[in-house]
Amino acid sequence: MTTAPTRHVVAAALALLVVGTLGAVQAARAGGSFMLDLEQVQPALARIDPVIEDPQTPRLARRVFLVIVDGLRLDRSYELPFLDELRRHGVDGEAMSHFPTWSRPNYVSILTGVPPSASGVRTNHHATPVQLDALMDRARDAGLSAASGTDYDVLPRLFLRPPTGASRVGIEVDIDQHSDRDVEDPAAVGAVGAPDADLASPFDDARYAPWAGGFSEAGAALAAGKAELVVLLVGVVDAAGHQHGGDSPEYRLAAETADRALVRALGRVDLAQDAIIVVADHGHTDDGGHGGLEPEVVTVPLIAAGAGIDPEGRPRDARLIDIAPTVAALLAIPSPGHGLGRTLTEILTLDAQAATRRRSADDTRLTMTLAIVGAAEVDAAIAVLEHRALRLALVLLGAALSIAFAVVLIKRRVLRLDLRILLVTVPAFFIVYYALIGTLGQRFSPSLVPAQGHLAGTLIRFGLVATAVQLLANVWALRTQPTLGDRLAAANGVAWVGLMLAMIPAGLTWAFFPPPFVSLPDPMWMVLIPALEVGVACAAMTFALTLGVEVVVYAARAWRVRPAIE
Repeated sequence: MTTAPTRHVVAAALALLVVGTLGAVQAARAGGSFMLDLEQVQPALARIDPVIEDPQTPRLARRVFLVIVDGLRLDRSYELPFLDELRRHGVDGEAMSHFPTWSRPNYVSILTGVPPSASGVRTNHHATPVQLDALMDRARDAGLSAASGTDYDVLPRLFLRPPTGASRVGIEVDIDQHSDRDVEDPAAVGAVGAPDADLASPFDDARYAPWAGGFSEAGAALAAGKAELVVLLVGVVDAAGHQHGGDSPEYRLAAETADRALVRALGRVDLAQDAIIVVADHGHTDDGGHGGLEPEVVTVPLIAAGAGIDPEGRPRDARLIDIAPTVAALLAIPSPGHGLGRTLTEILTLDAQAATRRRSADDTRLTMTLAIVGAAEVDAAIAVLEHRALRLALVLLGAALSIAFAVVLIKRRVLRLDLRILLVTVPAFFIVYYALIGTLGQRFSPSLVPAQGHLAGTLIRFGLVATAVQLLANVWALRTQPTLGDRLAAANGVAWVGLMLAMIPAGLTWAFFPPPFVSLPDPMWMVLIPALEVGVACAAMTFALTLGVEVVVYAARAWRVRPAIE
């Protein structure tokens, strides 16, 4: 096919350059907001009063120390002197974390009994107070005091309460004016982050100790105090997992360090009167990272010892959402009223009648909370289906217009689809990009982020590598074209095909999985959805760079040739 005059080819290239740039910007925005789109400021459970059922069972422990060792996987929790000592005196069990297996979502799971799917806290970027009934609220309403000690300051901030003593947060969010995407903007949620915010800690004594040895100091002070509920969170293990991986010597050393810190903090607790429960929010992959459903990430230790704990008991199918009602039973207070977990009566020294009353109270609560969550999921599914046809039609219309545009450009001889060039250039980006996600990204799992950070940030790094490979492939394949016009027309073809292959899958994903996400996508889609969006941005950038290079090459050569002709 004879190529049109070169100026026409350049004009077509610039048009595709504009389209690609617009597509890249929009896709980059969508990919960057994916994590925030997962969040819910006010989930369905937060819109109802908590279901408070007091089974009036006897108090089993004077005080309960709930310890969260952030990032400690089950197999690395053994051969640690303090934890093994607790196992010998009590229960050696395991529990299942909840997807997505990130920290903040599962702090909420542990303290409220509500998993991420229903709590609205789906990522570590959640920044607004959790509007769910928690252990601290139940303790306060029962006249007990709660305390916390941590080297990670987010724990009290997640559960900020109005200073009225009310058991629920009660922070009203105007849903019509503020979308869930605004959760990181304090102004969008009543200026939560302002220094004069009318909010208070849910703990009567909240200690944040970010210095070396500070956790042990804070924990020991709380152990010497009188708070009936003490929540301790230590983060050294998680930090080592992110930096070195869960199968590294450094990770093991961090676990030993945490164990020694717990000895200093809790070594003098009287287990004849008090109880200690140790869990983790998630584990770590061997390479470091969590968020997915890998066994080493999901399975965490559940160790319980002391007053009210049956040493012969074994937890059955325990989950992190079962911790809150179990702690409540030890203190003889109602379980958090929004919870979806059950009391682990099998590890408690409750008599048969008391255990039955606890289970009955759990059933009453679950009847209401499960119905609310189920109804919200059904309503969300209906809403998605109602608009899916329109979204699919928009995607297909966009594809049809793009094809029609390409046909026009082909007829005008400014876009050429050379199969040999396309087979070399177009697959380069997609092969490299998705191969990196599948290998370095740990098999398309949300655990692909070894270092703490944003999922999209890791995907962008993979995309930039693929972009460089794609650009080299384009330049290499286009070098064989006899004239500048032919070279640019072939580059236009490469750009159009690449953009179509990137944008159509992303558009179909948007049609089937539109934000905001009331129901969580499966783990693979949790990666693929932002991957496709980031892929569009990077692919568009690649082809924009290719067209830009070709336009510059054309202009430079034309400028050199023109004086010679004159």
